[in-house]
Amino acid sequence: MASVMDKIKAKTAELKNQQNNDTKLEVEVQYSSKIEYEEFGIVENEVKNRLIDCEKKAIHHANEMSKSVMELSRVFSEAQVLLANHHGGSFKKWFEELGFKKDFVYMCLKRNDLFLQLSDEKVFVIPEKAVKTISKIKDRIDIEEVKEIVNSEKPTEKAKEKENRLSGDPTTEIVEIEFTKNENKIKLIEDRIAKYSKIIKNLEEELKTLKS
Repeated sequence: MASVMDKIKAKTAELKNQQNNDTKLEVEVQYSSKIEYEEFGIVENEVKNRLIDCEKKAIHHANEMSKSVMELSRVFSEAQVLLANHHGGSFKKWFEELGFKKDFVYMCLKRNDLFLQLSDEKVFVIPEKAVKTISKIKDRIDIEEVKEIVNSEKPTEKAKEKENRLSGDPTTEIVEIEFTKNENKIKLIEDRIAKYSKIIKNLEEELKTLKS
């Protein structure tokens, strides 16, 4: 006669198997290829169907990777906070002891910062170049503009477009003030100082993080 624990294990396994089957079925039903294989010169159905199967597998594993990146980002962020009050370099030593590379870890931290700001899991799948650019300009643009970048079809290009619009040169706006007529120049300059003081503070905090 099966024990209570055996029954619990059996039920758990059954539910897990059912969940996996439901997920697999959902992928099968929802997936639709976005690639026009005729443009690749592929007209054979057998080859096309095998490539579509490769598509599904690639997307499935990419989704699994994004989930892993999301979890790692949260873990790294928590560890960084816990190690922040210990002597310099402890966080870097911690993740290197685990075999992680610096560039990967700090990219995860950037993604987590964006997630905390936007509550949008897309930040874990957009290209690294987009994340880097957003991190550089997010304090100089509205949060709705950040969301626009993250949700665009080409976030890297959209982020670069906004960066170019900002010009990236904080002195440009101040120089233009000298030639502005009929405006309160003192107020404008004070606003610019406050704005760029915030940017400098954020950069100092990022530098501190990189050195930790």
